Amino acid sequence: MASENLLSSVREVIFDHPDGKDTGDIGPIREFINDHFMFFVLTPPLLVLGTLVILPSSYLVWSSVHEARSWGPDVFVGLENYIAIFQDPMFFLSLKHSVMYVLGSVSLAFVLGLTAALAINQVASKRVRSSFTVLILLAWAVPLVVTGLIWRFMLHADYGIVNALLMQAGLISTKLGFVSDPALAFISVVVVDAWARAPFAAILLLAGLQTIPDDLYEAAKVDGANFFQKFRDITIPHLKPQAAIALVIMTMFAFRTFSIVFALTGGGPANSTRVLATYIYQAGINQGNIGYASALSVIMILMTMVFVTFYVLQIQEDALDTA
Repeated sequence: MASENLLSSVREVIFDHPDGKDTGDIGPIREFINDHFMFFVLTPPLLVLGTLVILPSSYLVWSSVHEARSWGPDVFVGLENYIAIFQDPMFFLSLKHSVMYVLGSVSLAFVLGLTAALAINQVASKRVRSSFTVLILLAWAVPLVVTGLIWRFMLHADYGIVNALLMQAGLISTKLGFVSDPALAFISVVVVDAWARAPFAAILLLAGLQTIPDDLYEAAKVDGANFFQKFRDITIPHLKPQAAIALVIMTMFAFRTFSIVFALTGGGPANSTRVLATYIYQAGINQGNIGYASALSVIMILMTMVFVTFYVLQIQEDALDTA
């Protein structure tokens, strides 16, 4: 009984109104918690997230202005690493390959994803449609490095299944070096990258397709519109938000791609598939030049941020125009 009285007294002090009147007001502690609830909830994860982002980013910027190697002491060199980058032909070659890689991979992945989404959306049975969606999710769940290794075996000039199928179909008479020929190697990594990213585009676009009211298509059908006209006047305008998000995310990841190129060709042959990420790996890990690799990373991050900022502003502008 004594303990219950004590708990009741504590509760009154903490949670009830100070003068004890039943005015409908909450106590001071509860009022303080209500007023600062978001602060208490958001502060811990923001601190953890900020630490995880700020510390590595600070070290990256710090090491980019130092002669930081895996051996010996670090020496401050100012902007020397950045100046060296803009005098480095390999940087411009890697940047050119990255841009071409993004254009080829993202375009092809978007077309493949859109085609798959349109095909699945036409399936009348919900069970069959769900089965196809699960299969796409499973394909998307495969790690990129695993995808790269699988395709490396499939595209091998001597024992790859792709060469065997093409020869059996009579399309080629001699085996092709998909990952050993410089021209074919770049096309191969672009196609494999698009194949790996297409499921993401398909899932996003399929979600957008399923939000379009059927009434619009029925009305267009009554008016005599064919498939192309319905696609142009109904599907494309309604898919713009999902398409924009898919393009932004796929472009960001394609520009920073590493796993597929590293697993498939390692940047070769003869630097024909060297992109910025693999060049950073070569400078930082293979050559031990951490400062130079950090400066390359800072430049790549800035390029990505500029692109994303431009894209997001464009999306917001389109949204305001639509509204």
